[in-house]
Amino acid sequence: MLGDTQRLIERCIRREEKAWGEFIERFSGLLYYSAREKLKRSGIAFGQHDIEDIVQGIFLELWEKDRLRDVADRKKINAWLSIVTQNRALNYVRQKKEKLLPENEFYRMDNIKAEQDSSTLLADELDGAMKDFGAKEKIVMKSSIIHGRTHKEIAGFMKIPINTVSTIIARKKPILKRRLKKI
Repeated sequence: MLGDTQRLIERCIRREEKAWGEFIERFSGLLYYSAREKLKRSGIAFGQHDIEDIVQGIFLELWEKDRLRDVADRKKINAWLSIVTQNRALNYVRQKKEKLLPENEFYRMDNIKAEQDSSTLLADELDGAMKDFGAKEKIVMKSSIIHGRTHKEIAGFMKIPINTVSTIIARKKPILKRRLKKI
């Protein structure tokens, strides 16, 4: 399957429309999931249309600006797409905040420590504890710990073997436990 994905990316780079259709079908679930989860953590209510705007914007930019050429390790396309999506979602949140609040209020709000729910606090602590983890490892661990996804669900949306998910969790969980005890 890995070689199949790499061939699909090469076909997309050659601008084959059928390949783009396959690419969108294969990866849209991952992009929707990544965008939705990042938006949930923002504290602002976002709807399905916001997620669709983000995902469509990414696919449009990949096509129009030929961004798939920028992927250095095509074997890690899932992690790359997830990171791109999360960054785009974060930028989307920032743009929405700027539109919702006047400039002087926007900067004041960033300095106020609002009440955070436990999942946001946990996510922030996890981010710090996983600073040296790879992108795929971070996604697997967050999906498991914060979002309560099963190994099978994670393997499905990331398109990796379930044994890989289980191995990552088994190896990284003890490291996280040690690091989080220190906090």
